[in-house]
Amino acid sequence: MKKYLAILLALAMVFAFAACGAKSEDETTTAAETETTVEDTTEAAPADDTTAAPEATDATEATEATEVEETSAEEAKAPETVEEVLACYNAARKATAEKGVPKGHQTMKLDGDITGDGAIGVVLKVLSPAAKSALEKNSKDTDWIPAADHDDIKPEDVKSATAKLNKDGSISVDIQLKDQTDGPEGGKGPVERGVSTLGAIETALNELGAEITSGRDTVTLTYTNAYVKATIKDGVITGGTWHYLVKVKIVDAKAKLGITANLQNLKANIDYTVAI
Repeated sequence: MKKYLAILLALAMVFAFAACGAKSEDETTTAAETETTVEDTTEAAPADDTTAAPEATDATEATEATEVEETSAEEAKAPETVEEVLACYNAARKATAEKGVPKGHQTMKLDGDITGDGAIGVVLKVLSPAAKSALEKNSKDTDWIPAADHDDIKPEDVKSATAKLNKDGSISVDIQLKDQTDGPEGGKGPVERGVSTLGAIETALNELGAEITSGRDTVTLTYTNAYVKATIKDGVITGGTWHYLVKVKIVDAKAKLGITANLQNLKANIDYTVAI
C-alpha cells in the first residue's frame, strides 16, 4: 500500500512540475510578445512625419511665389505698338486731369530775332527785345496737362511713339508729333491734339506784343519739333515735357508793334514748353 502511495505522490509531483513549467513558458511568451508590441508601437511613430509637412509647405510657398512673380512680370510690361503707346498716354492724360495735376511751368521765348524785308526788318530787330519781354510775361506756373481736354492723339498724328518700362514700375513714353500748319484762324491737327496750339493769329501776335490791322489772310503758323515726353505711374502722369516751335510768317500785312508798320515776309519763331 505504501508502495502505491509513493508512486501516486511521485506522479502528482511530476504533473505539478509540468504544469508550472507550462505556465512559466506561457508567461514568458506573453511577456515577450508584449515587449515586441511595445517596441513595434514606438517604431510605428516615425519622427520624419512631422518634417514631411514643412517640406510640402515650402514647396507650396515656392510655387505660389513663382506664380506671383510671373503675374508681376506680365503686369509690368511697357506698351509696344504705336496704338498701345497712344492708348496708354491718352488714358493717363484724362485720368491725371481728373485726379489732380502736378505743378509745372510754361515757358515761351523768342527763338532768334524777328525779321522782315525792307526797312521794317531793321525796325523789327529793334523791337525783338520787346517781343522777348512780352513772351517772358507769358512764362508762368501751370497746374494742367497740355491738351488734356482735346481729342485723343491718333496714330496718324505721330512720326513715332515709343515706351519703356522703368525700374520703379513707371512707364516713359516718347511721342514725336507731325508738323501742323494753320492759317489765320488756327486749326486742328497733330500738335493741337498733342500739345495744344496758339490758335488764331491774333493770339500769336499778342504773345509778340503786336496787333494785326490788315492782311490777316497772308499769315501762316507752322508748328514743328513738337513732342510729348511723359512718365506714367499707376495710370496717371507724374512728370513730363510738352514742346513745339511755332514759325510765324506774315507775307504782306499791316500791324502795330509799338508803331504801325507794313509787314512783308515777317518771320518769327516762338519756342513753347511745358515742363512738369
